[in-house]
Amino acid sequence: MNIKDSFISVFSNWLNFSGRACRSEYWYFFLSIFIITIVLTILEMSIGIYSYELETGPLTLLLQLIIIIPSISVASRRLQDRGISGWWQLSYITIIGIFVIFVLLMLPAKEAENKWGRNPLLDL
Repeated sequence: MNIKDSFISVFSNWLNFSGRACRSEYWYFFLSIFIITIVLTILEMSIGIYSYELETGPLTLLLQLIIIIPSISVASRRLQDRGISGWWQLSYITIIGIFVIFVLLMLPAKEAENKWGRNPLLDL
């Protein structure tokens, strides 16, 4: 899966919290969001609407509001690809949980098929 396909896939499945998402879908999506955020920040600074007190601008805030549900959805599907419930994202509340989830999101799929479906890479 390339960066364009992952971006399209995440936004077409933004309300789908079941199923599986491969590592490339998850990480390419966040790479694309990172690039868009940098471009928006540079644009906001150049036209003078960037708030140094808030360390963000209105366009970046709008982007963050747009991607919050798709981000949770793709992370849930990525954890399910690993064989772990998407509810594990609630461990973000703890400091240790942030690092645990980060590591789990980097690991490959455990099996070809689990209770959330077939490995998406096997369908390609």
